Amino acid sequence: MRTEAMEEKRVVVNGAQDRHPDWATLITEAVDEVTRILRSEANLIRISFGVALRAEVNYALAVLAMVGALMCAGICALAAFIVFLHQSHPDLNWQGLPWWQALSAGAILMVVVALIIRGIAGRPPKVSIES
Repeated sequence: MRTEAMEEKRVVVNGAQDRHPDWATLITEAVDEVTRILRSEANLIRISFGVALRAEVNYALAVLAMVGALMCAGICALAAFIVFLHQSHPDLNWQGLPWWQALSAGAILMVVVALIIRGIAGRPPKVSIES
């Protein structure tokens, strides 16, 4: 039994012959189109990810600068509080505390502030992994 190769069909459209490509050509063109679309999407993601990452880094640096400034302000306020407790104030009939007592009062104040911050911030969310 012998089979003969089939001829490609040619379609006439407006007087011009149109050739139907074979399956290999169609698949190749489809893969090329999908590849082009994926490259375009990857470029869009890369560009938008870069912008988002840059914005997050800028925000993190601003927060870091703010935290540094607040830490310096807290240290200065604590030092002023300790010096205030140590000095004598004749108008208030206050003799002042020795350095160790003034420093202890400052430490107790910072522990209270830390506990208040912990209460405001709350507990971290529990992360559970469900499988």
